[in-house]
Amino acid sequence: MELTMSKKLIVSILMASSVGAVRAQTTAFELEKFKLQEVGLQSANASLLNANDFRSLGNTSVFYNQKKGDFKHPLLASESHFGGLETERFQELKNWRLYGKFGLDFGKDKKVSNTTQLDPLRLNPFIVVDSLDGDWNKQHYALETKIASPILNERLAFGLGIDYKVSTGARQRDPRPLSTSNTLVLTPSVTYFLNLEHAIGINGRYENFVEDLSVSNVNTTTVHNMYKLIGVGEYVGSSPTFIGTSSISRRYNGNKFGGALQYVFKGESFRFFGEGFVNHNAERAKDGSTNPQEAGKHEYWEYGANVEAVYNHDLSMHRLGFAWNQRNVDNIEYHQYQDAETRQFVTLFSAVFNTNLVTNSNVSYAFTKWKGEAINWDLGSNIFYSGWDNKYAVNQSQQTVDRLGYDLRFKKYFQFRDASAFAVELRPGYSHHLESKFKYDEKSYSTNFVANDILYPTNAYLVMDYFNIGASVQYTFKPSENNTQLYIKLSENYVKPTSNTAYFSKSQHRVDWQVAVGLLTF
Repeated sequence: MELTMSKKLIVSILMASSVGAVRAQTTAFELEKFKLQEVGLQSANASLLNANDFRSLGNTSVFYNQKKGDFKHPLLASESHFGGLETERFQELKNWRLYGKFGLDFGKDKKVSNTTQLDPLRLNPFIVVDSLDGDWNKQHYALETKIASPILNERLAFGLGIDYKVSTGARQRDPRPLSTSNTLVLTPSVTYFLNLEHAIGINGRYENFVEDLSVSNVNTTTVHNMYKLIGVGEYVGSSPTFIGTSSISRRYNGNKFGGALQYVFKGESFRFFGEGFVNHNAERAKDGSTNPQEAGKHEYWEYGANVEAVYNHDLSMHRLGFAWNQRNVDNIEYHQYQDAETRQFVTLFSAVFNTNLVTNSNVSYAFTKWKGEAINWDLGSNIFYSGWDNKYAVNQSQQTVDRLGYDLRFKKYFQFRDASAFAVELRPGYSHHLESKFKYDEKSYSTNFVANDILYPTNAYLVMDYFNIGASVQYTFKPSENNTQLYIKLSENYVKPTSNTAYFSKSQHRVDWQVAVGLLTF
């Protein structure tokens, strides 16, 4: 049986990630060291791989992950159990530079309240919820690749990035949702090298998102309440949609177009990467298939910038980073009626009823100390800001939250004579809200279920102050004969609120831990 193109690509990445070339012995954590020293590796511009001191390095691991605790967003699971596979590889092949990454995880979310969709926390407010909780079975696939051509005439390089994600989820309890999403991102790019030190790059971006949702009953004699949300606690008709013998179906289909401009400086001891980007996203939600009805349009302009600077001096390195992302969101409501003859829905008028300004930014600094060719220790800090300004036009409802967070990171590396290694990392942090405004008018003719069970606890979660402690330990065994290294890693993150409210208390917490067994390839 012949393999499809996508299957061939996945197999190629897996094979490249799991086989190391026979070469001079390499110290452990080479992939981590490569990512610390280089700039622009996260850029969507694939052709910029030619601006790095490229290495053929890879990492493949299998893992088990568990999350548990009551300090969480009200639409997330109380407990999650997932296992999976992750693999990535940087590879140079006949002057072509390639990067590939593949991920697969599958498992169960337990005690998920009021949720009928895979990801209820997307910015799109047009989601469908119910009044029950239950367990979900989920699977997630992610495939990413970057291809950079050789430099032509010592000046020009072309690149292409492909990012493809597929997720499926289902709950085995009435009302039974089945949700599937697909995301495809294409980023063609070009880089012009002014000389050995300076380069300018540009890339385009096309992204398509599709999610299909269906909700049905097995026991059709029982009727359940469903709510089609439209923003800040509001839902269609201010009354539930009843589901019994018939089912509910909805499709989300969106396209994002944009691009980015980059500048790279590559000196002997100093490197700099700067990037600015702009994107426009338009996503429609439609109910039904035979005679589809507009459920809403989610639209936004996205702006952002990323900066990285690295300075090497003797046996130490300084790294400075800055990132900013802002989305200016307009959510459009449609008023429609169904034509009696054609059965098609006709739009009377549409208007922006809900706006949201979402901002995320952070500044980071790290100091790395080398011991010969290996990393000795790494100390870093990060300050991040997040802003959420969600407003509803008709009754002037508002949900505004501004937050600041602080993280510290210390990681110590121990290299042994047989080339095995051990690393331990500690990451304490604290997050608090700077300012918050909340206003919602309850309905006298409604049970206000959405407000009481979703909106109010969500707002309480967004304004909670909390601290977190993350840690990890990793032991890397000595190299094998083909210069690959097996490792085992255990990591965790513990989050705890600092005050008591009507919805959360200081006695609550959230723990996220993972154990992984992997193979480093050189």
